[in-house]
Amino acid sequence: MLPYMASYMRNFTDPSVRIEHMMWIPTFQGCFPFAMVIGGLTSTTFSPRISAFIGCALVTSSVALSAYAIQHSFALFFIVYGLLFGLGSGIAYVTAVSTAINWAPDKIGVVSGIVAAGFGLSSSIFAPIQTMIVNPMNLPATKDGYFVQPELLLRVPSLFTKLALIYGIMQAIALVVVCDPPFRIRHSGLGSLSEFIFSSSSQQRYSGVSYTRVRLDEQVVVATATTPDGNSDPSKSRSNESITNDVNDEDDDDYERPVFDNGENEDTTIQLTPKEMLKSPTFYCLFAALFCCSFYANMFYNLYKTYGESFIEDDMFMAMAFSIASVANAIARIGWGYLTDRTSFQIALSTATCLASVFLLTMPMTRELGKMAFLFWLTGTFICMGATHALFITATVKCFGNRHKSNNYGYLILSTTTSGILLAAVSQFYLKAIGYTYLFIITSIFPFCAFIIISCIQWTPQGKLVT
Repeated sequence: MLPYMASYMRNFTDPSVRIEHMMWIPTFQGCFPFAMVIGGLTSTTFSPRISAFIGCALVTSSVALSAYAIQHSFALFFIVYGLLFGLGSGIAYVTAVSTAINWAPDKIGVVSGIVAAGFGLSSSIFAPIQTMIVNPMNLPATKDGYFVQPELLLRVPSLFTKLALIYGIMQAIALVVVCDPPFRIRHSGLGSLSEFIFSSSSQQRYSGVSYTRVRLDEQVVVATATTPDGNSDPSKSRSNESITNDVNDEDDDDYERPVFDNGENEDTTIQLTPKEMLKSPTFYCLFAALFCCSFYANMFYNLYKTYGESFIEDDMFMAMAFSIASVANAIARIGWGYLTDRTSFQIALSTATCLASVFLLTMPMTRELGKMAFLFWLTGTFICMGATHALFITATVKCFGNRHKSNNYGYLILSTTTSGILLAAVSQFYLKAIGYTYLFIITSIFPFCAFIIISCIQWTPQGKLVT
């Protein structure tokens, strides 16, 4: 969308607007400050469904209002399509991922990967839709990445209205299934939904379950022992009163305990509040690593198209290439999550960041190798980028506990805001001077720095939990 939006505003709203200025919009779309913290609070105060509804309503409203804002000023468009969209997106996303984890707390990596995959997979659907609506004739951009054809540019405002309608319908359907698991399932000791689905037999599921007494409200009937001559023997019987007293003598807390009690499911893990987490060196290691990962991911995600269009004059190919890379990214998010559950956060992220450094360092070669090589590098980098969304929520839960995961992750995700601001500033003031070749080379340093940081995390207080 960036080339379309920048081209429209240059021709109809503000001639001084460039693609580099538009970088501020996706920066705040994806990481509005404290949006995920707010999402954690709304989810806890109200319910996951209400929290997700608030986020979805903000997103859809911002898209609809953007049709008006883009025709008036860059500042108004930034507020509506950048800040308001980012606020709603952050609230909805953290609600979805934390709710899904509640259903399968023993498969954090896979579950967060699945939610992140859905978050990323939408791009593969909407990128071609946006291109077909705005540029159905596959008109080329200029060498600078701008479109100048009036018939193309005039379709941009109406695109936002159509997208808002589609988003609203999809979100209304999705909200039906956003809910926490029932209380009795969460606290029964029978494990999570994933155990129910993947267990080989019911015997295996109940093998670790013990039973506890349940209080009976009705009258207890007890048989009386008899002597050989047919008379009752009080000395060999227990009265209803004594049994009732025995039951009442027990601690009343037993009545509040679940019928099934699995000792393995007792919450004995570390549970840090946001205030406690902010005092931990482990948090700052994760913060720095996420800063580096989000910087390279946001840079590539936002500028791959303008870079590609500098030597590929095929807008439809760019849309389809992005769709293919997005599907690979979505599958990779699940794969990175599965790898984390099977090995560790440290191994999975180290693999992703090292591969990302290689792809970014060699990305300028695609200018000479052609558009199919560009597709290969695009897909490979997107696969590496998939680790960022899937893995850091997993590390947050494993290091700081499940109880405050939404708020804790909200504070961690602020690192993406700081990296986004740095990226937007670099793009606006230095991109034209340094060019794409040196931008890719410099950016390749960031995932390598993340690799070094994560390699040292085991020496922090909670770091051993993710190594």
